[in-house]
Amino acid sequence: MGAETSATHLIFFIVAMLLAASVAGIIYANVSAVTDAAIKGGNTLSNQLKTDITIINDPSKIPKNGISYTFYVKNTGKSNLAHELVTVIINGAVIPDSYVNKTIIGGSTVWRPADVLQLDVTYASMPSGDNNVRVITENGIDDSLNFFI
Repeated sequence: MGAETSATHLIFFIVAMLLAASVAGIIYANVSAVTDAAIKGGNTLSNQLKTDITIINDPSKIPKNGISYTFYVKNTGKSNLAHELVTVIINGAVIPDSYVNKTIIGGSTVWRPADVLQLDVTYASMPSGDNNVRVITENGIDDSLNFFI
């Protein structure tokens, strides 16, 4: 009778250890996922805090060449930006990249702090009067300008 009780206790002990190890593994995986998400979120926030842009056009004198309008955007932040990932919105309409020519003044290939990005936007349906342009970087930082045509 004593051996049967010991064997039963041993089986219950082994099962309890397996369950505990399984639970610990699941908790470890979840904690790792949360930690990774927090690190990525922190990196994103850090990049956003280092990023700032300013549209530096005079709102009453937007350069125009036919149906092409030129906007100048200065990198006023502390980090390099990918100028090819800039999004332009005019009067609430997203302008496709094929209608936007993006050039860093000075010929650089990297949009560094204090550099100015020239955006030549082809927009045939610009109404007369008050308009709005919004420029958004790859990490969501933006600036907008109300202007008059």
